[in-house]
Amino acid sequence: MKIIDKIKGAFRRMTETTGLNKQFKDVFDIEGVPSYRQFYNYGIFIWKYLYRGFYNAWHLVSAPTVNDAQHKRQMFYLSTPKAACSELAGLLWSEQCKINVNLPNFEPTEDEPCDKLQRFIDSVLCDNNFTVKMQELIEQALALGGAALKVWHEADHDAEGNEIAGTGKIKIGYVMADQFIPTSWTNAEVTEGIFISRIAKNGYYYTRLEWHRWNGDTYVVENDLYKAKEKENGAQESQDILGYRIPLNEIYPFLNEETPIKGLEHSLFSYFRTPIANNVDDNSPLGVSVYANALSTLHAIDICYDSFVREFQLGKKRIIVPARAIRTVADPDTGVLRRYFDANDEVYEALNFDDVEGMKIQDNSVELRVEEHVAALNALLSLLCLQLGFSTNTFTFDAHEGLKTATEVVSENSKTYKTIKNCQNAVEPALYR
Repeated sequence: MKIIDKIKGAFRRMTETTGLNKQFKDVFDIEGVPSYRQFYNYGIFIWKYLYRGFYNAWHLVSAPTVNDAQHKRQMFYLSTPKAACSELAGLLWSEQCKINVNLPNFEPTEDEPCDKLQRFIDSVLCDNNFTVKMQELIEQALALGGAALKVWHEADHDAEGNEIAGTGKIKIGYVMADQFIPTSWTNAEVTEGIFISRIAKNGYYYTRLEWHRWNGDTYVVENDLYKAKEKENGAQESQDILGYRIPLNEIYPFLNEETPIKGLEHSLFSYFRTPIANNVDDNSPLGVSVYANALSTLHAIDICYDSFVREFQLGKKRIIVPARAIRTVADPDTGVLRRYFDANDEVYEALNFDDVEGMKIQDNSVELRVEEHVAALNALLSLLCLQLGFSTNTFTFDAHEGLKTATEVVSENSKTYKTIKNCQNAVEPALYR
């Protein structure tokens, strides 16, 4: 058996070396994918953790105890990144937004009236819950630096897997920045890219890469499927590992590995980014988060808020009781003596002590620094408003209501208004395409 295992091991190493059975760590290991690993790992993924609210490097801090010097605790955090992106997205997009179709070269006829195309567009947007999902996507784009809209036609299939002509609907995919990698672009738009989707099934993670490419005048959509490798001890590898390439029909029997499309003038997706210069990687078309350059301030806000909450935890009323006034009882299970002070005991007990002062119960309460913490948080929030492009006092902290946002009408000469217009100008071309 040992000899057979050695032969199998040698064959496995040989196939991995020649690329016949190569395991990919992530999508950036694949030929043809731009080397954006650093930007995604130390940019987009960190911004996503902060958008979710919890980031290990910040919010898991050392809290040694008597029995465990390596003990850690979770900080209290204010989730400011989520609040800032949600506020700005609500100002950029609302349910009152209307998509109107205006084609200058379109000549209406009896069979093709002018409002027929408008009704068709409205039905597609309604089927895809566009009004609600678009505001969510804009919020996520502000947090991660960009997002993409993808369209496709999803037809019905018969029992044999064949498409039924004249059936199905147009679908819109709302893609976050960490699920899309641009591979080709111009100064005006991203023209080619890779869409990443993952599912978990039967204890494995499956990753589908959908390539959108131009081959001359032909638009080509290719699909690759990868399966994360299972460890020898039965544990599953991290879902972020791409794994080995497997046949597409193992999970997607109705998808073609390659679909050429002729007659298109534009790609079947549109990518938009925040109107902020990318000072993390200036050689890529990717955008940066609206709070990418305010990480230190966001961290300071969470530290200050954590101190504010712990001020009440550590500032609870405490009393100092003489050791001789502590009762001692035996634990009925272990027999170990336990000490306790019964605050409800009303029985008189004679104690023979000469030091009367030493028998006094003393109040050791501390004064809470509420106003100081609130002032510090408001100072940091004012700095954050400046860094995010909001007007002063857009965000404030109140001791009773917590984090608050300004409710007054945004004037046209305010800093917030200028930020809103810049973001709308970035989103509009993607919607038009």
